[in-house]
Amino acid sequence: IGLEFGLLKKRGAIAALRATTGEKVWEFGTTDYVHASPAYSKKQQLVVCGSNNNMVYGLNAKTGSLRWQCATEGEVKAGAAFDEQRGWVMFGSHDSYLYIIRSSDGQLVKKIKTGFAIYSTPLIYNDRVYVSSLDKKLYCINLATLQVEWEFETNGRIFASPIESNGSVYVGANDGRLYEVDPITGVNTAF
Repeated sequence: IGLEFGLLKKRGAIAALRATTGEKVWEFGTTDYVHASPAYSKKQQLVVCGSNNNMVYGLNAKTGSLRWQCATEGEVKAGAAFDEQRGWVMFGSHDSYLYIIRSSDGQLVKKIKTGFAIYSTPLIYNDRVYVSSLDKKLYCINLATLQVEWEFETNGRIFASPIESNGSVYVGANDGRLYEVDPITGVNTAF
């Protein structure tokens, strides 16, 4: 879990709790608040979580020890998504970039620019990654080419994370609407 402490010199942390008892197994302290939700890869025994200190941490899932860290130019306030097929992990930052990094060592594969801060968790589906941005758009990036395939614009800022259901991608926006989008064409399919 991500933690935000109200103590003067203790800002935030990432912690693992035993599911059966709630007992704390380990804690990894950060220099700023942690608002992001950690992502877990069973295959790699890796926990990845961002912090308001512009860092994303890759931690050993059993011990909480640091395996790697990746710096961004903005706060990381939402979860990451693992692409186990390619050995990548993806997350958005308030610097308006989607980061694609190697999950083995945290090295950058590619940064993809959006129009404003990203406050959502990416969705990986059918060799593409979908990410929403506070610029009111949903982006589709082809994972084979690492290029933006399409952008879908709404009438409100998007804090929500996209989801997939029955072959469509859904995302809610601050215009009070839930959008159903074709994952290949980016066309609104709700009409």
